[in-house]
Amino acid sequence: MSNMHLIPPRGRRAPRIVREKVESCYHVVSRINWRAFVLGETEKEAFRDLLRRVAGFCGVDVLTFAILDNHFHLLVRVPGTVGELSDGELLERAALIYGSERKHQPLSLFRIGLALQAGGEVRTRMRSLLMERMASLPMFVKLLKQRFSILFNRAHDRVGTLWEDRFHSVLVEDSAAALRAVGAYIDLNAVRAGIVGDPKDYRWSGYGEAAGSRLGLKGYRLFAHLAGKHAESLEQVAAAYRRYLYVAGSAPGKGAVFGKEEIEAVLQAGGELSRAQLLRCRLRYMTRGAVIGTKAFVSRWMGRGAGKQTAANGALQAASAEGEDLLGDGLCAGRPRID
Repeated sequence: MSNMHLIPPRGRRAPRIVREKVESCYHVVSRINWRAFVLGETEKEAFRDLLRRVAGFCGVDVLTFAILDNHFHLLVRVPGTVGELSDGELLERAALIYGSERKHQPLSLFRIGLALQAGGEVRTRMRSLLMERMASLPMFVKLLKQRFSILFNRAHDRVGTLWEDRFHSVLVEDSAAALRAVGAYIDLNAVRAGIVGDPKDYRWSGYGEAAGSRLGLKGYRLFAHLAGKHAESLEQVAAAYRRYLYVAGSAPGKGAVFGKEEIEAVLQAGGELSRAQLLRCRLRYMTRGAVIGTKAFVSRWMGRGAGKQTAANGALQAASAEGEDLLGDGLCAGRPRID
């Protein structure tokens, strides 16, 4: 007699919230199949290089990122529209990801150039084919994962799927509080994993990459975006962000065994969580949702039912009172109900 009836059916996946034709920010996460630890230094360098090229092609602004051994995090700003691009500009973008393709392949730079020169319907169709791959979050992540899979499989003489199912994304309000919270969560990944003690020392993250670059933190995309949008200097943004990182990152990292010091600390605190621990838990909770922002922003998007990619009949789960008082930023997270 079969016991399959004891296994609950696989539930429907939570719908993504994607704002079409509107400039929006997203936190994106994707993991290696079986969560295998296969991304070494060489693979991380290749992924980072490909990330820049695919983002350039799609017109996506990567505010920060973290590439770990078995997954990656991205905080990206996706433009609402592509805008007017000349044939020359299209070729420049296409060269970022199609420049190394062989001539006989459908989207080699050689064939793209010929189609644009041919004019008429051939040119129109090629332009449409290229532009529909731009200013789109799903297409950006699809191109990134597919093209890295090809590189990885070729380098390791393997075939088959590299990534787990589809990517997870969270719509993030374009505000200083929301972007800072999600950016810190991403930049602290290597600290939480016990790889480094300071986020500036992890080179495969936005914060670490900027800290080690010639421009320093002045070249950090997240800081440039916040400073430009909220009329603050880069120095002010950088200083406030680092203070925030150290509050969020001061809670203990991974580990399943309680040591003597941890036990004593809990007893001395009377069983209460510290500010840093509350912040860390809150950031983790928020990044598991579908929308992050002020209550008004979350309510607006969780309550919408337009389009198959919008969470219909969503159940708003606001942050706790302690969480809002903790940061004084009024942020909360929304999660769609799966019936």
